[in-house]
Amino acid sequence: MGLIEDKALVEAALFVAGRPLSVKELSKALGIKSLDYLEKLIELIAAEYAERKSAIEVVRVLGDKYVMQVKQEYSQRVIHLMPKPDLRTGELKTLALIAYLQPIEQSKIIKLRGSQAYEHIKHLLQMGLIYAEPYERTKLLGTTQKFAELYGFPENDPLLIKEAFKKVVHAEYADLIEKLEKTEKDKNRTE
Repeated sequence: MGLIEDKALVEAALFVAGRPLSVKELSKALGIKSLDYLEKLIELIAAEYAERKSAIEVVRVLGDKYVMQVKQEYSQRVIHLMPKPDLRTGELKTLALIAYLQPIEQSKIIKLRGSQAYEHIKHLLQMGLIYAEPYERTKLLGTTQKFAELYGFPENDPLLIKEAFKKVVHAEYADLIEKLEKTEKDKNRTE
């Protein structure tokens, strides 16, 4: 393929993914071997969107990933048109806990929700609603900008999100939250 076709293919991939993609993920999915070339294509696409003053932007997030998204100044005006994700009850509960306790270690979410939470977390990551970054022997979880936009938050501000989820989570998990906080206090005393 030529430059125009490659650029169109990368643009299509960023559009349909609906979540941040790393250059390596794009390379593997699209069969474009050169990571430098791929990164240049992404930069070219981002520049074209910026040049035409589009409501859509391609930005680098989470270090080495790129996402195609609606610019912040437009997202709040069209948020009501976004389809709500198709999440099962268990996934919604796991997402609520992550939103409330973020940044939270994956191992703690598993203790609170059980081993089925591994699948919930995997699905939430695929949907781009949460991030996971390596942390000691586990992962640190939190919400993404896509989560904030989808649920009507002006930005992905953990304090704002925690406050909004406080009543929901405490009503559902008051005993588990208390147990988690006690475990943390006990752990801090022994260190």
